[in-house]
Amino acid sequence: MSLPEGLFEERQKHLLGWEDGPVLAHVEDGGTLRVTFPSRNGVPRAPRGIEVSGDALLHSPTSNAFVSFTLDGDRLAVTRHVLDGELRVWSTGLPAAPRGSWTLHDVIETESAAYGTGYVLTLADEDGEDEGSGEGEPTLLRVAEGAEPIVHRPRTAGRAVHWDDDSAVVLLQEDRGPLQPLLHAEPLGDRAAPHVPAAEGRWLDSRGGVALVLTDAPDAPRLALWNPRAATLRHLDTGPGSVADGRFTGDDTSCALVVSTDEGTDRLDLVNLDSGDSRPLETPGAGRLLIRVASPRGTGLYGLSTAGGTSYWWIGPDATVRWAPGAVPPDPALNRPEHTYFAQTPALVHKPPCTATAAVIALHGGPESQERDELRWDGLYRELLHQGVLVISLNYTGSSGYGADFLRRPWKDWAASFRLDLDACLGALRDMGVGPGRTALLGGSFGGSLALLGCVIEKDLAGAVASAPLTDIRKQAARAAVDDGRYAEWFALRYDLASPLPHERVFDPDHLAATGPKQRVVVIHGRNDRVTSFEDSGTVVARARERGLPWTLVSDESGHVPEAADEARFRYERVRDGLAAVLITPGTPAARPAPPGP
Repeated sequence: MSLPEGLFEERQKHLLGWEDGPVLAHVEDGGTLRVTFPSRNGVPRAPRGIEVSGDALLHSPTSNAFVSFTLDGDRLAVTRHVLDGELRVWSTGLPAAPRGSWTLHDVIETESAAYGTGYVLTLADEDGEDEGSGEGEPTLLRVAEGAEPIVHRPRTAGRAVHWDDDSAVVLLQEDRGPLQPLLHAEPLGDRAAPHVPAAEGRWLDSRGGVALVLTDAPDAPRLALWNPRAATLRHLDTGPGSVADGRFTGDDTSCALVVSTDEGTDRLDLVNLDSGDSRPLETPGAGRLLIRVASPRGTGLYGLSTAGGTSYWWIGPDATVRWAPGAVPPDPALNRPEHTYFAQTPALVHKPPCTATAAVIALHGGPESQERDELRWDGLYRELLHQGVLVISLNYTGSSGYGADFLRRPWKDWAASFRLDLDACLGALRDMGVGPGRTALLGGSFGGSLALLGCVIEKDLAGAVASAPLTDIRKQAARAAVDDGRYAEWFALRYDLASPLPHERVFDPDHLAATGPKQRVVVIHGRNDRVTSFEDSGTVVARARERGLPWTLVSDESGHVPEAADEARFRYERVRDGLAAVLITPGTPAARPAPPGP
């Protein structure tokens, strides 16, 4: 199996817990849930297959089980599949659906002193008689074995993220498109609340009536403790870098595990939320850290690094750190990337184990995101580095993680801002012995837009590979505003939409198609992309070809990002072949023109 296929399949696996190593689960063809266990005392253990069906499936870290939910008329059946083989089935009645019948949209787990483990279902009421009438307002149903169901109809918008029986409150997170989510707290039952506390931010964890939230992202993400009953929001000092994630640890709300990104690499800290003291936990070579599971038994994370490969990490309640390798092994010939600044532009520099003969400048999407030490482009950097291609992961001006001023500086002046970033980077590459004629730009989504723009700005570059780029800012803004009107202001703040001149709008087909006559450009786009437009990419490639420019459009049936292992492999190969065509890398099978799409 190829690296992109293996990495894709591993990232789809669920980390359930730790028994001398990671306990993992994945869904096989046919719907069987396959649970795999690590060897014990050197003896392999047989995997366990769980046949699950129903309307929803939930992993319960507290009971180390999978729980399935099935709606059947006026009854709800709940089946708990414990990993040790125990099977428990119980059922309860459903309230009458006023309009027709219930559909199940979401399930979360809840704990209380009175009911123990319970579940909160988000139900929608479908009108089966009037076609096209849609669904009614969501209804929340709290169920627990041996207890009467509790019905709550939310008074505010949002998805239920936490239900607290002991405090008689439910927390709802409202998705607001380009804006920060809004967290609402409302009392359970019919009592009218004189004041409904709310906070901007993303919910991370809740315990004892207190929530751990991430606020003010993406320009300055901060961790905070939110007490909705007291209507207080207390921000926490977690040290340098931007907070990415966090969970409570232990039995109360006094400590949290916090993942922060500093200079392109994630770190893990145990933070005392009362005193503010933090203690770093050692995760050498982990690269990017993703929290996959949190329970009273510990917190599990998945790590990805270009040099370090993939790994699993388990942090116990006593803060002990355990580690196990993932499917992608370390590459001993490679070193971790070096974080540096080209003038005022930060970057991660991946140096090849041999003399560099070419370079790729990689540009993340967003734009409000950042390059990290991870297996970017499904591990393609490894192949490039072993071919002597130096990789610069550029956190261009406008990236998150470097403060609000850095993030907002290029707004409505992207061309001038990116010119400074690109000039500084190319100057550093010349000092490393690689000129612009041996340098390609690689970008995805908005990064793909910048890759095309870079070839307009600097016509001495070899060319660019742009995956799923945004190529018509006016059309993109209009489509987004149809989905959510708040996008109109979001785009208007960042981009010049009003100018009649393509070069002032910058991200316009006529402007982006004005690359150099010898620059090779490969645009890769999935026909089912619902984020950026395949049709817009076809337009900009057609404009370039009309001008006699060597542009190629490669397509497949994927979405904005690959959604299956074979799509991941196809995208990997097309990007690799595209870069080889741009750089004309000698001696490699990929040194051929990128093939057209189907």
